[in-house]
Amino acid sequence: MKTNVDLIVCRDESTKPLIEKIPFFSRDEKNVFWLTELDDVGLLEKIIFSLARKPKQLDVHLRRIYYCLSNKMTDQLFAAIVDFLIILNGQGLSISWRVVLGTKEVLSESQFSVLNNYLKNQKKNPINLSGNKYSIFSKGLNGSNNLVVLNDLTPQTDYDPLDLARDYVEFSQLEEAKSVLEKGILANPLRMDLQNELLVLYRSTQDSERFEKTLAKMVGIGATISDEWKQLNTYFKGRVNDG
Repeated sequence: MKTNVDLIVCRDESTKPLIEKIPFFSRDEKNVFWLTELDDVGLLEKIIFSLARKPKQLDVHLRRIYYCLSNKMTDQLFAAIVDFLIILNGQGLSISWRVVLGTKEVLSESQFSVLNNYLKNQKKNPINLSGNKYSIFSKGLNGSNNLVVLNDLTPQTDYDPLDLARDYVEFSQLEEAKSVLEKGILANPLRMDLQNELLVLYRSTQDSERFEKTLAKMVGIGATISDEWKQLNTYFKGRVNDG
């Protein structure tokens, strides 16, 4: 009996150059999920009709979610996630959390609360998920033919950067946590709680490169550099000298 045999082999016979890939949910991660047709204004409608015919295409659900996320379509994004969770039917908890946390900044506070409470429920039942007019599979709600509405919306700012960062840390999404804290500090350099949380992350992950970049940005905006920053700077420089 043969072992370690590839069950699926994919060959790309195309001679066309690869389209530049766009990261899914995380700006820092590579080789996770990709979407290449963000300029196609009819893409969302195509995706929705495809899902209506074949609801269990999980990769297509993810493409729908990312399209709505990238265009900051808050209500459509919530509907896409609800439909995704309904089809998962309580399975795939890890990817479900990844999707919900990865889209938190665009969802409204009430929308995130609905999804968060659903995922935390040990006896989760997708029939209890209430969607909106853009939902395809939620029960008892009327749909809409107005499937694509591109709005120039800004991300929701209802969340404290510290709370959001701690949510990321809880699910081991440390790079995302750093990004949130870095933005929060540069926007409000007087937030020492944000600074302390970020310094702990820098030290625990030994991320001297990112530490130096953020420190330079803080100096550039004239922020006061606390002793904690100076101590960590000395620590990192000492490690370089010892090495």
